[in-house]
Order: sequence, then C-alpha cells, then structure tokens
Amino acid sequence: MIVARRKQGFTLIEVIVVMAIISIMAGIMVPMVYRVWESNDEALTKDRMADLRIALVGDAKLYQNGVRTHFGYVGYFGHLPETLDQLVLDAGGPYLPAGFDPSNYGKDAWANDIDYAITATDTLSDGTIRRIATTLTSYGPDGIPSPDDIAETIYETDVVPVITLQGNVGVTFQSAYASRRIGVAVDYRKGDGTITTDTYCDVFSAMTGSAGFTSQAFTFSASHNLPIGIVTMKPRVYDNACTTYVEGTPLMAATNISGGLLFMNLQIKSVP
Repeated sequence: MIVARRKQGFTLIEVIVVMAIISIMAGIMVPMVYRVWESNDEALTKDRMADLRIALVGDAKLYQNGVRTHFGYVGYFGHLPETLDQLVLDAGGPYLPAGFDPSNYGKDAWANDIDYAITATDTLSDGTIRRIATTLTSYGPDGIPSPDDIAETIYETDVVPVITLQGNVGVTFQSAYASRRIGVAVDYRKGDGTITTDTYCDVFSAMTGSAGFTSQAFTFSASHNLPIGIVTMKPRVYDNACTTYVEGTPLMAATNISGGLLFMNLQIKSVP
C-alpha cells in the first residue's frame, strides 16, 4: 500500500502570525531608528551652533598664564557682525574653527539656515551703533518656529561685560604738589575695528602732599560697557581742573566676563 506524504511548508495561519510579528517589530524599530537619526541631527546642529558662538565671542576657556586669549569676532571689532557671512569675509577672519565647511557652517543638520537675530544694540557718544546681543536659532526639520527649536543665546554680558574700572595708581612726585587728581584713559575697539579712547578724571578727590611716592585707588563707571578683548589702560595725573595731565606707563589687559569689573594696578614713575 502506498501512503501519500504531505508536502513540507507553512500554513496560512503560520504565515499570518509571522507577518504580524514582523509588523510589530517594525512598528517598534522604526520610531527608535528615527529617534536615533533625529538625535544625531540635533547633536550636529548644536555642534555647529557652538562653533558659531565661539566664532562670535571666542572661547572663554582658552587661557594662557592666567589671561584669556580667545575673543572671536567681537575681540577684533568690538561688537557682533551684522550677518554670519562676516565671520568668513571680514578682516581678521575666518573666525570659525579650522576645517569648517564654507557651504554649511550657517545651516543646521536639515540644511535650513540658522537664524541669526540681533536682540540688543547700544550707541556710543560718537554715534557708533554696536550690536551687543544675539540669538542663534534652528527651527528643526520642519523649518517652522515650534517648542522643539534649538537656540543659542549670546547675552550682552558675553559681548560687553565691563561696566566698572577699578584699581590703583602709584605716583612718584619730584616735588611737593597740590590739588592733583588721578585719572585713566582706556583704549578699546569701538565696533568698527578702530581704537577709541575714553578718559576719566577723579573730580571728587584731589591730592596734596610732599615729594615722593603715593598711591591712590580709583573707581570709575565706564561711559560705555567695554567689549571682550584686549584693552589698554593708561594712568594719568591731572591738574585740579582735569584738563592737563601727565601720563604713565600703559598696561594691556584682557576684558572678560568677570562681574563687570576691570581691575588694574598702574604706575606713573615721575611727575614734576
């Protein structure tokens, strides 16, 4: 007697079960993979925005011999650029880290332009308008403002932190003196890259004394907040009317985010 053998294979029920399992696994895996991709895109966007921040206001962690050495675009010009393109095109640039891609440094991971919006300005006594705060924003994959936007804020204190000048001026007088006043002159970049000078004279405290060395402390409120970067402070001894003066040895200093204070010890070696 010949017995017929059933062909090996899957029943319809088995196929349906397998397909259901695959569908469930795909439903779990696809969102996970998408979240990984999205997370990578967010990380890349944040990295680019961090590079832009350093290009704009420098790297506050770079020090040499206790002095900050990196100030970005603001350190060269005295304020923020009007557009991100100036980070590459303007004098002293490019300010972006080495190896940057000129085709996408201003774009997020979704190839959308990173929005660069100036949020605060001030005006110097000569009419120069300085850009002193900004926000960098990526609007994400849809390019539309929403709660999941990625933002990097640069505050006024990141750009123009110094509001108080403080220190001591040591003076050696050759002869007796009367009604002399301490002052300082400060050179800094005013917003177009050129150097401007603010001067200060202590109108409240006059010095009188005999020949020899004396020291006097000073505190002046800056006419305008000084930008991050290298400034030069020069000590002065004025007459009683704060018009004529003798100037001492200038000292250079790096302004930084330090509670709005720049402190320097200055010397004038010889005053008639």
